[in-house]
Amino acid sequence: MEPYVLGVDSGGTKCLIRAVRPDGTFLAEYSGETSRHHGLEEAEVVRRIERTVDACLAQFGGKREACLAVAAGVSGIDSDEDAAIVDRIYHSLKGFSCPIRCLNDAELTHYAVTGGVGVLVISGTGSIAYGKNAAGESARVGGWVFTIMSDEGSGSYISRQALHYFSRYLDGCAEETELVQLVKKRVGISTRKELMDLCIQLGTPPWTLPRLSIEVDEAAAAGDPYALAILEDAARCTFRLADILVQKLRLYEEAQFKVGVWGSAIVKSQYHFSEFCRLFHEKYDNVSVVKPQKDAADGACRLALEMIGK
Repeated sequence: MEPYVLGVDSGGTKCLIRAVRPDGTFLAEYSGETSRHHGLEEAEVVRRIERTVDACLAQFGGKREACLAVAAGVSGIDSDEDAAIVDRIYHSLKGFSCPIRCLNDAELTHYAVTGGVGVLVISGTGSIAYGKNAAGESARVGGWVFTIMSDEGSGSYISRQALHYFSRYLDGCAEETELVQLVKKRVGISTRKELMDLCIQLGTPPWTLPRLSIEVDEAAAAGDPYALAILEDAARCTFRLADILVQKLRLYEEAQFKVGVWGSAIVKSQYHFSEFCRLFHEKYDNVSVVKPQKDAADGACRLALEMIGK
């Protein structure tokens, strides 16, 4: 049986599992459905992870008993109670007798992007910032549910802002700009009734929203003033999340400190990212803003390899 380690990136939209050999070379990976413990029965979460594990191992004939370590970055670990639930879920997976470590996905991606010291802000489906200084002090901010005005600057935040602007257009308070036309095309609605029906049908979770970040970026690239305003607002939000931790952890006292970004709503948005950089460089002359060179699953695999001393 070939030995391997597993790295898990479990977010709000997918659960990606990657297997690598003890020397770090790639074996296989599989992206399955989301396995968040929020909103799902615990048994269903286990079943989803089991299916994704099986699909990954099937690609190279891997055996569970040959696994040397599992490192999982999981969204939604927001309290000690959450940590206990997730830990119980992963330790209930059949056939694994190896060490298993579960941590918040923000902590994992922080490790992957900054190397362990600095601040990371995530702007994906939701938003959160995590930081650690050279003394080992750590802190996080954000990551709360959007119903208490959190997830600011995230993809779902940007999508809600786009739908809000569309509602103002239907009220006759905003012009029919490029953004309105793109939202119409993407969502397939054009009337007040259709927008209201869509919002009622979607309910409250942000992951049920139509993802409109791409449309907002496209409209901003065409000079749409409302799309540009949405992204400027998102950048101010993500900047504030990260800057709170820079201050709290006194990273500004270092000769140089890193601020990393993660999540498609900022990494893939040229305007959001550039505005975020501008705000940081305007305030600090010793900051380095960095994009990820690897993905979260790579960070999880590297952490799993550390767990076995590789």
